[in-house]
Amino acid sequence: MDRREFHLTTPINAAQTKDLRLDDIVYIDGTIFTIRDWSHQRLAQLLQAGKKEDIPFQLPGMGILHCGPIMRQKEGKGWEVVSVGPTSSSRFSPFIPILLKGLAPGVMIGKGHLDEKIIGDLVREKCVFLQGVGGCAALYASQIQKVRNCYWPEFGMVDAVWEFEVKNFGPLSVEIDRKGNSSYRLLRERELLKNLSQVYESAGLPQQADYIWWPKVSPGSKEAFAYATEVSKESLKQKKRRSSRRKAAS
Repeated sequence: MDRREFHLTTPINAAQTKDLRLDDIVYIDGTIFTIRDWSHQRLAQLLQAGKKEDIPFQLPGMGILHCGPIMRQKEGKGWEVVSVGPTSSSRFSPFIPILLKGLAPGVMIGKGHLDEKIIGDLVREKCVFLQGVGGCAALYASQIQKVRNCYWPEFGMVDAVWEFEVKNFGPLSVEIDRKGNSSYRLLRERELLKNLSQVYESAGLPQQADYIWWPKVSPGSKEAFAYATEVSKESLKQKKRRSSRRKAAS
């Protein structure tokens, strides 16, 4: 099957994305906002508190890019973009449902996958999830025509919200479409579970779990691992019992 190519322009509405399907290639013209760990959390807090009017930018129909860009301040005034690479999106899963419902972005752009539970929220809010290409940060930076604004600079360069005007921003591929199809799910069901079954079994991990981490814990810590894998005390007991049986058998 030939891979199809689409060009979207913000504000992106449902009519522009209804025909997108998995692995289609997408390019975007218009406005995108970078949103990362702390900006995701602040948006969620404001929306939960009913303070939507305190959000200093408008997201309906715009593109959200999961990214911590590298910026350089120009002499005199303004900024220029050095590097814009998508970051892993799964860790933002706790914040995405309320953001989708409250702010209605046109597309979400990131890397990797999202929690399976979020796919229903994407479908309901008619938002597609697009996959950026790892290693193309310089290419994506070259497609940014203008840095329009920086919001919440107190979060630092990578976690502030940057508003970019982009032209032909891509290539991006459709990771989750409007029907809820997921490239990651297909890969997982067809290849990953089959190939990794022994690893899961030896580690005592549930094969159907999604593996994400929470920004309030340190990556790589015991707390992050426990949250990300959602391993219960019971599953750990089962692991110990299996280990004991193997030792007894040997």
